[in-house]
Amino acid sequence: MPEYEPRLADAFWDLRDDAYDHPERWQVSASDIFQRLAELVETAEDSGGLIDWRRDVAESMLRWRSAGTNNP
Repeated sequence: MPEYEPRLADAFWDLRDDAYDHPERWQVSASDIFQRLAELVETAEDSGGLIDWRRDVAESMLRWRSAGTNNP
């Protein structure tokens, strides 16, 4: 078992830090952000396994943000 287990709050802090450090990358609407978050969380929950919030949500959001809102 890992010494440190990432929490949901850590994933949100990672996203916040990226948005603060690179605001030019986050030229999307709030509704786009929340829709994508809801989709990622729903997919993670439906997988039936343990959710790694950093991998399943935060890193996926960063990839989505980097690719643009038209690419899931």
